[in-house]
Amino acid sequence: MSFSEAIIEKAWQNANGHCECRRTSHRHTYVRCNKVLVKANRGREGRGAWEAHHINSSGGDGLSNCEILCWECHKDTGSFGRS
Repeated sequence: MSFSEAIIEKAWQNANGHCECRRTSHRHTYVRCNKVLVKANRGREGRGAWEAHHINSSGGDGLSNCEILCWECHKDTGSFGRS
């Protein structure tokens, strides 16, 4: 399962270049992480890094199942190495 580039682009636009994570188990309890991301840093580690992430692993590859997460939040989901 992977998102098309068109879906990732639309999700990036919807996220406005910020991490969308709202998981209470991460260090940003009850609020969106909202870290500023750098578009060119997709799939990299470090400042501004991010990845497109499946909200539900069995939810398909559509826009409604795609969220933009900073690299730290993406790793904390247990999905490191997967999108």
